[in-house]
Amino acid sequence: MMKRHGGSTAENLLKENLLFKDFSENKAAKTLLLRFHREVGASDVADALGEALKPRLGVEMSKTFQTFVLNMVANDRVSKGSDIYITCKGEKLWASTNGKASGASTISLKGLCPAIFMVYLGDHPVSPQAKEGFTKGFEALLL
Repeated sequence: MMKRHGGSTAENLLKENLLFKDFSENKAAKTLLLRFHREVGASDVADALGEALKPRLGVEMSKTFQTFVLNMVANDRVSKGSDIYITCKGEKLWASTNGKASGASTISLKGLCPAIFMVYLGDHPVSPQAKEGFTKGFEALLL
């Protein structure tokens, strides 16, 4: 990816979605950190992620992922300041609330890993600020 996108500015990287697709589809290990700045219901988190994944995975797989998230959180609420770490390698996804592999929940669904990253890096990201931050971070790596 560095060879292919090297020399690009953050502005150009945001315009060319190829970087985001390449990153999302890459089989190497990568982690997404969700940090909560306010308390929210665990079902709200699971529902939001499930809804965002539906166009990419379909209804059944997004429901399976929603159930996975609810079981992993194991609480009715996600407290302010909480973190959820989502790590993908190939088709396997690990999720935890402490960032450690021990005790992490795992799930394998075809297409889940690229889809979860495209929720944040795709054409209509759930958080444009996160996409922009990713782009600036990638640009900094190139300098």
